[in-house]
Amino acid sequence: MSTSYQNVNIAKLFAVLKGALVFSVKTSSAGRLSRIAGKLSVKNKGELIIGRNVSFQGKPFPSSVSVEKGARLTIGDNVFFNYGLDIGCTHSITIGSNTIIGPMVNVIDSNFHPVDVEDRSRSKTIVIEENVWIGRGAVILPGVTVGAGSVVAAGSIVTRDIPPSVLAGGTPAKVIREIKVPGEWIRRYN
Repeated sequence: MSTSYQNVNIAKLFAVLKGALVFSVKTSSAGRLSRIAGKLSVKNKGELIIGRNVSFQGKPFPSSVSVEKGARLTIGDNVFFNYGLDIGCTHSITIGSNTIIGPMVNVIDSNFHPVDVEDRSRSKTIVIEENVWIGRGAVILPGVTVGAGSVVAAGSIVTRDIPPSVLAGGTPAKVIREIKVPGEWIRRYN
């Protein structure tokens, strides 16, 4: 039993050291105790700000974070990103503290190319407020805000704003019901 306990500590220590190394080189600013387990690809040509105690899980599937020139990606404290994450930031994405992002989630603030000759699409800011839980396989599209304390159900596609303290789901995501999220309560992950 003590061997597995020691292995957990060694794995966490390795993840913190890997995070310190990668984030010191690839970010504009990174808080202490941020960590990477598995594979995380980081491409930063803009401004990438990572808070304290941020965790990226990159196994069994790798995760990817891309910040283009002139763009800004801000991640608050105590944020957890599960495996298979894909963030594409061409303008501005903010992810609030104490947020949990499930596996295989996509967060993109641009369509990256026009649909047709008349398409005048441009990048639009995404804001995911504090204490939000984004479920497995959800897609957060340009120009939306997900309100504090809300939950986005697995497989949802968020095309418009989600108010605070609600459960939202579907394609496109709609409010299913209000949920009780007291101001001092914070979701935890294992």
